[in-house]
Amino acid sequence: MVTQKSLQQLQTLALHFYRYVNNNDGRNPTTILELFNDLDAIDAPIKNVSDQQIIDILIAGCKSLTLDHEAFPAFCKFMFKACAKQIRLTSLRSSQFEVCIIFLLDGLEQTGTTAELRVDMLRALSALVFENASNASKYYPRVSNLLLGLADRSTRPLEVRRMAINCIGNSCANAGSKLQSYYPSYYQALLSNVCVITHGSHGTMMVASSSLDFTDSAVRKVASSTLRALQFVLSQDKTLVTNPLCDIIQIVHKFIFTSVSTQAYNAMMREDTTPLQVATTTSRIRMARFQQQQQQQITSKRSSHISWRSTEPRIIGLASSDSELSDTGDTTMANPRRQRDDAKIRINALLCLSAIAKTSPRVLYPHWPKFIPDTFSIFLGNNTDQHDHLYPTLQSDNQPLSLFTLLLYDPTLTVRTAVCNTLIAMLDGSKQYLSVASERLA
Repeated sequence: MVTQKSLQQLQTLALHFYRYVNNNDGRNPTTILELFNDLDAIDAPIKNVSDQQIIDILIAGCKSLTLDHEAFPAFCKFMFKACAKQIRLTSLRSSQFEVCIIFLLDGLEQTGTTAELRVDMLRALSALVFENASNASKYYPRVSNLLLGLADRSTRPLEVRRMAINCIGNSCANAGSKLQSYYPSYYQALLSNVCVITHGSHGTMMVASSSLDFTDSAVRKVASSTLRALQFVLSQDKTLVTNPLCDIIQIVHKFIFTSVSTQAYNAMMREDTTPLQVATTTSRIRMARFQQQQQQQITSKRSSHISWRSTEPRIIGLASSDSELSDTGDTTMANPRRQRDDAKIRINALLCLSAIAKTSPRVLYPHWPKFIPDTFSIFLGNNTDQHDHLYPTLQSDNQPLSLFTLLLYDPTLTVRTAVCNTLIAMLDGSKQYLSVASERLA
């Protein structure tokens, strides 16, 4: 019933729009704005609507609406929703794709465009070019010049830069050799958003920035989008992993373990209503065990051989990977938005590691100890009771962090799932190296 109603709404609104476009029947811009607002309000995808019906609306809008038209922003939102959720981009003929992309590029290249409108146009562009290299390759020079400028670290506001970064990532998705000459410049532009240049014994390199203000949600979103885009670029060009510009594996390691600490994780466990707390039996058991354990600590006076973290905040070497990137208080760590953003950063960093594992397993293999510990003795000593049972929450930062730390203790299900996928990618890509190691030990 809802689907039928949505279909009727779409057909009615489309009919009104065609009348305006084809007959110029005197409808004022405000009416057209209301029309597209109504179109945007319809939940997508709408069943029983052909791709061509939506494409016809897109083409008509691109040909009739100018940048100063009041309905322009609403039309860009409609284009994003249509390309991202409704139509198959393969349904766009090359001539239709040309109309849409030129419409957006012309608007983005105009000076004096408001930041809000740039964000809307970039969001639509990101959906239009996603995994669409066959159509977009003709426009890569123009797209590249535009995106490299907007993705520069100096671009403000940050949301414009973030949308440009998303466009870079989406344009690289499954682009293959069509974008080969652009990957290095995209790679450098993306790294500049999360790295700084240092001069050391190994020469000039880019390293993960220690000055990113992760108390700012806009900065966290830029970092997350950058890592997501890097994953697409790394998936398409394996030569970038050994690029002397930076140690990408070390940079990825830094972001995987951003905000991973007893302070952050236990703050998340204490937030009963946080959206990131997994509503499963497992999480409820963890929470119950955590509360029971806290009560035991208060009432019991006997000492334990476990190395407990002090109740006072402290930084212990590598233990607090958030010490540089997010040195903030418990209250901030318990903020649901902060938890959600930190989880996205970890997930996208894990996707980068998966991409490296798939394209360059030989390069990654020597770095396995950074992500998978040689021994669990320290970890087990800090996180098990006298009966060798794992505690439900992370107990100490005074230990090497590993992917298993996230797998066992990260409160976010999607992070734990990403860890599993990353471990599978690492194992699949390194079978030959593992077999050689087994033969040597035999």
